[in-house]
Amino acid sequence: MALGTEFPYISTGSVYTAIDTYQATTVQPPVQSQPQGAMNPLGAAFLLAPGASEGPSMYYPTIGGSLSSNGWGAPLIIRYVRYNSATAAAMLAYPAPVYWTDETYTTVTGTFSEGNPASTGNINSLAGWLLPNFTSLGKTGAASTTLLNGNFCFIATKGFLPACAVVASVAVGDAVIGASGNFTAARVASGTAPTTRRLAIAQSAVTANTTADLLIDCDITF
Repeated sequence: MALGTEFPYISTGSVYTAIDTYQATTVQPPVQSQPQGAMNPLGAAFLLAPGASEGPSMYYPTIGGSLSSNGWGAPLIIRYVRYNSATAAAMLAYPAPVYWTDETYTTVTGTFSEGNPASTGNINSLAGWLLPNFTSLGKTGAASTTLLNGNFCFIATKGFLPACAVVASVAVGDAVIGASGNFTAARVASGTAPTTRRLAIAQSAVTANTTADLLIDCDITF
């Protein structure tokens, strides 16, 4: 059996900046690899092996050549999705939680009320952490949201991801769960049973910019 999609096509070379323009007019292969301008099969999951050049920086060995960098043994699983939101809530400065919009599990939104079930939202429909953000894109919140909305990008669904947007009270070992705010997740103190599905575990306490390293576990397949 031939393999053709075992590796992601990352148009900018970085999962933090890759945004592929949605085309309403269907253009079928071989003109382009996927319809509507997608550069990968929609909803496809890919594992970024440690050391992958397109992955987060913690996968690189240290200057001395050690392979014990944070996250080395927990490589990231990413999914190629369409980000589509009617309200287009302002993007955050760091990778942030997003929700599935329907049961195709190919489209996400940062607006909680647009999550699945449609126009209702549910804390259990959190899909993963949106990798593009206005810091990585080098644009203000409004401009970055305009650039992203309606188009294709990558989200992180499993593995180690540094500097994710979290609530200010997160401590090491806390469970991270879905929440009802836009681009928002809640925390449950370590040793306390989560009230809903656990989607990540905090690996670091929050920093001044309200981010923490996370071990994400919200992929629906892996």
